[in-house]
Amino acid sequence: MSQMKLPQAGLVLWMCVMNRVLDTAAALLITQCVIMQYTSITCSWKTADHHLNISSYTLQINKASCETKHSFISVGVCNTRGSNCSVHPIDSAFHCFCVDLLASTPNGSIHSQPYFFKGVNAVKLSPPEIKDLKPAERRPGCLQVDWRMAEIFPKNEKVYILLQMEYTTHNQTRSQTIQAFSKETLELCDLHPGSKYTVRLRAQDSRAHAHWSLWTSIDTTTAEKAPSAAPRLWRLIQPAEEAGKRRLTLLWKPVSWPEVNGVVLSYSASCRSDLGSSQWTCGTVNASRHSCILTVSDDLCHCSLTATNSAGTSPPAHISIPAHTQAEEPPPPRIISVTPLDDTQIKVEWRAAPNQSESGFVVQWTSVPYIEPTSLHWEHMNETARSFILTGLLPEIPYNLSVVSLHGRQAGSDMSVIAFTREGAPSVGPDVTVLKTSSSGVLLKWDPVPLEKLHGFIHSYTVIYSIHGKEKSVKVEAHVELIHLSELTEGTYNICVMAHTAVGTAAGPCQMVVVGLEDVQVIPILLCALLLCFLILIIPVCLRMRIKQCLCPTVPDPSKSSLSIWSNTKLYQHNLPSTSTMSSILPVDWTTIYQDYVEKDYVPVQVFTSHAPHDSNEPEAKTYDSTSAITFLDPKLSPAQAFHTHLLNQSYTKPDHVIPAGYKEDPQPSSDHLLFDSLFSCKSNEADLCGYIHVSQTYTPVIKTIDTYRTLDLNECPHFLQVLPKDTSTTMVHCSINNESCDTGVSQSHSLQPNKT
Repeated sequence: MSQMKLPQAGLVLWMCVMNRVLDTAAALLITQCVIMQYTSITCSWKTADHHLNISSYTLQINKASCETKHSFISVGVCNTRGSNCSVHPIDSAFHCFCVDLLASTPNGSIHSQPYFFKGVNAVKLSPPEIKDLKPAERRPGCLQVDWRMAEIFPKNEKVYILLQMEYTTHNQTRSQTIQAFSKETLELCDLHPGSKYTVRLRAQDSRAHAHWSLWTSIDTTTAEKAPSAAPRLWRLIQPAEEAGKRRLTLLWKPVSWPEVNGVVLSYSASCRSDLGSSQWTCGTVNASRHSCILTVSDDLCHCSLTATNSAGTSPPAHISIPAHTQAEEPPPPRIISVTPLDDTQIKVEWRAAPNQSESGFVVQWTSVPYIEPTSLHWEHMNETARSFILTGLLPEIPYNLSVVSLHGRQAGSDMSVIAFTREGAPSVGPDVTVLKTSSSGVLLKWDPVPLEKLHGFIHSYTVIYSIHGKEKSVKVEAHVELIHLSELTEGTYNICVMAHTAVGTAAGPCQMVVVGLEDVQVIPILLCALLLCFLILIIPVCLRMRIKQCLCPTVPDPSKSSLSIWSNTKLYQHNLPSTSTMSSILPVDWTTIYQDYVEKDYVPVQVFTSHAPHDSNEPEAKTYDSTSAITFLDPKLSPAQAFHTHLLNQSYTKPDHVIPAGYKEDPQPSSDHLLFDSLFSCKSNEADLCGYIHVSQTYTPVIKTIDTYRTLDLNECPHFLQVLPKDTSTTMVHCSINNESCDTGVSQSHSLQPNKT
């Protein structure tokens, strides 16, 4: 019995060992082997069980018989800790190979299943080289590619080599595969002008269809041509500050690829009036700008726009600007729905107006509030379009969306709506204003919150009013902005208004309102009280100077009067007049006046005289207008008593008209102005040589003689002129022509009085 059990136990042990070997062999699998550029063999593998704790791998490559698949010559061995390993060099790829992989673990070694392959089926070629890439000489719009292979192939092997060529522009890729050695110069045609292309080449041995070489790439740009399409043009019309003018903003989008045929360097935009020869132009606009502002007339205008590159100019784009007085415009399309897709996208759908043949549509949108013309976004759509998706939007921002129909060059009216991608709570509440209060009610009004601060659509308003800690509220619809609260008790109420959107609410500032005093407004009373207080404070300040003058009048200072100067006059030696001064003392017959300018305005000079005997042909009186000197005759004086008296008024204030010498106040007369210079000159044989001249600044003196006087002889007159009395007494001299003597009255005390006649 024991002898029967012993062979059975050995069989079980052998089966367990074989299962273990098969399991470990399945855990290690060689995936592929590639002969790289006829120089080396690289094999890759993978491990199914990562718990084997493999420390290293050993790769053994042997040449094998293609029929029996038995190994007979070793090619090489490599060790690694990774998942691939290369053995090189090899002498040829025209063999069959057998590969073994050994993995080392703490529990022993693990062998993989042998991997058998043919060398020519595993060859991976080197990438081809591009020697030159240039435009074809005889075929415009084509590129010529010169290339070569890195390896040298026998003639019988070249038939297996394939070449794949690929060229890409603007995410558009075209490729073709040809026999590599059929021609070493290739041509790429049907290319877009002025476009950047990426040309790539790779090679393959047709017998190793799973292995292509790496790509060789090069970039180039085709020759430019003039743009074949016009830019897309749009407009924005706004009123201008000048009457009869409009502010026109032209907006455009660049010519799209491939019609642009190169790089646009500049744009040219202009408008002209249909009713006149007026023309407005933006000149040459840099390619980085896409707008232009013109001030045009209210008449019908046509605008055009062209784009220019290095090869030429595009066809013009046209748009018509209707006249300001144009009454009828094509009807707008009907907007069916605006649907938010997410926080950045909105889908707008519309339906064309009935009985209208549109040539296209323009969808335009801008955020609210509108900032500037460049913030307007727009897109041209063809005549069959009925929907458009707006992208790049922001949540809780209102957008003004509109759709405009196009009828040739003319644009119709638009239909606009406000839309949000996602609504939010208002940032502020409405400001409430108290219009009127009564004994039991109050009339309130509030202004709507600006749209950009709402962050959503208003659903309703709530008016909250409270008194003594008791709060009440009234809810009204979104269109209501005026409410009357009635049946209120007397007292002071705190009133505010809240705005509601679908997401949240916001309350505005509260107002304190007093209810119970009918027709009495608290604020006007406070303003009147403040105004009254202001007047009470400001009136005394304004009247301070006048009150001071009334209570404390100005008392004249006697020391500054003219009499004080007269009384303090001292005796001085009177100098005889010089030659220049003597010109002021003239006989009446000479009709000459005294003029002393001294850089001051001269004034009228008045001459009073009675005539001595004269020639009968001469007039009895003479008047001088240029110097305002006037000669008067005094009929009361007899010829025997006549003497010449020249009174010169030397005030430097130029009067409006001639005033006889009289009284006039001086601001502060000086002693020099109040002295009287007397000059007497008498000659026995000449009748008009004795004169008496008074020169005064402002006073016409009236001289009263107190003492008696005596008659001076003619020889005493010159000596008398040289000396004045010490107390400024005035000497009266009477020169009689008939008696040939001078009468003088010397007064020791005289009374000088101003005469205001």
